[in-house]
Amino acid sequence: MGTVHVDEHAVTITLSTVEKLFCGGRSRLVIPLAEVRAAERVDRPTRASVTGIGRAGLVVTGVIKLGHWGTGTPTSRFVSVRRWVPALRVVVDEEFREQLGYHEILISTPDVDRITALLAAPR
Repeated sequence: MGTVHVDEHAVTITLSTVEKLFCGGRSRLVIPLAEVRAAERVDRPTRASVTGIGRAGLVVTGVIKLGHWGTGTPTSRFVSVRRWVPALRVVVDEEFREQLGYHEILISTPDVDRITALLAAPR
């Protein structure tokens, strides 16, 4: 499972070796705080209502989803979620989406409450 770190400048998501395979070979996703438009906790991240249905990735129904979700839709997501582990959803600014390659990042993390609180704090 990847890790999420927030500092005064950015949200940094460090991906595991397996996650890297499903993210175009990238080992890190760095989102400057100025580019974050929304961040929220998702309690049941493996549900289709959360990720959408079009995908290019790995799925074990109800257990794990990993890869690019939203294929053929207007919203592109990098998804790395597991059942029983809440997820952080980060929505990025429209102009930053092209650089990042995704509209949203959805990643399971046990620190989701602390991270969402940090992202909600005034900057």
